[in-house]
Amino acid sequence: MKPHERNCDVLIVGGGLVGSALARALAELPLEILLVEAHEVRHLAQPSFDHRVTALANGSQRILASLGLWHSLQSQAEAIRCIHISEQGRFGAARIHAEEEGVPALGYTIENQAIGRVFWESLKGKARVSVLAPARARSLQTSEHGVTAQIEAGGEELTVRAQLLVAADGERSWARRELGVAVREDDYAQAAVVLNCSTEAAPAGRAFERFTPTGAVAFLPLTGGRAAVIWTLPADTAARVMQLSPDDFRDELQAAFGHRLGRITRVGERHMHPLARVVSEPLELQRAVLIGNAALSLHPIAGQGFNLALRDVATLAEVIADRLREPERDADIGAADMLERYRQWRADDQRRVSRFTHGLIRLFGDSAPGLGIGRGLGLMAFDLLPGTKALLARQTMGRAGRLPRLARGLPLA
Repeated sequence: MKPHERNCDVLIVGGGLVGSALARALAELPLEILLVEAHEVRHLAQPSFDHRVTALANGSQRILASLGLWHSLQSQAEAIRCIHISEQGRFGAARIHAEEEGVPALGYTIENQAIGRVFWESLKGKARVSVLAPARARSLQTSEHGVTAQIEAGGEELTVRAQLLVAADGERSWARRELGVAVREDDYAQAAVVLNCSTEAAPAGRAFERFTPTGAVAFLPLTGGRAAVIWTLPADTAARVMQLSPDDFRDELQAAFGHRLGRITRVGERHMHPLARVVSEPLELQRAVLIGNAALSLHPIAGQGFNLALRDVATLAEVIADRLREPERDADIGAADMLERYRQWRADDQRRVSRFTHGLIRLFGDSAPGLGIGRGLGLMAFDLLPGTKALLARQTMGRAGRLPRLARGLPLA
């Protein structure tokens, strides 16, 4: 091998939460993993009042526990024991309770920074996982026989050859463009205003999803009695509220959410993110697969994005592990039949979640006469029908459909 060449089994482009989770899942298998991340990996500071938050579904918590990561995250997570769904100015509401579903929590909220820190710490000492960061892939080529990538790291060019390429570099994936994968985008003409706040009454395990004429506002419980807020608004309205003074912003947020937690007493730093559904087709190519937001990026209305991505991770890791255990086959983990098995397994879950979130936006975003009353009746009926509620609860908890071993609390290998 030439001095600036390197071979590996799996090349992962993108070392965010999804890419690092996959590297951790594959670390226990007899494979050489190379993870390429554009940003410098350094020790992360302790979480603060303003850091962004992820809502981990019950099934996602199981995946992290199966990977041996949950014990490091548990003390920094806040359990969601109740989800309250309502529409502003309408009667009817729906509630999902953990105890009714026979689980200790429907999910957990935790700062993204804490998750990232634990994921990266877990990769230290994994002899088969190598990290190049900061580094950038400059070109990607796939063929029947393998993947070739040109990587720039530390001012040097490196040629990397792998059996399988995994693109985990987010919604605006460079790897996806380089591979020539087409995308379909539904621009919602909305933006999410994200912040943390304090309220007169602590959320105490309660999550709220409230639909308003201009968009949905979610309050999620956080450690320390705080709440994480995701407020979706028309793009121009979001830009306007971002410019408001803290007091004026708090008043508008209070008017949208109501007083279920009393007065909003403090608002943290605001961040704004444009919203769209971005669907990649196909989700896999010759010796390449897209996962997480590189494959499917969703509206945050139901908090499904990262949870869907973790099921991508768990499923791909299981398909690879199964291939390594098949003595009658060679151990080619980038073979077309293996990637087809992954695609078929993930297709139903991807479609179901995408339609679910897209349908919620259409249902609660339509102001046609009579629909408001119908939505109120629907929420009331939903609250009274245990079977219907259980179906939504399973979807929300990430326990619908065929689940990979890690999501069932079983080891990968």
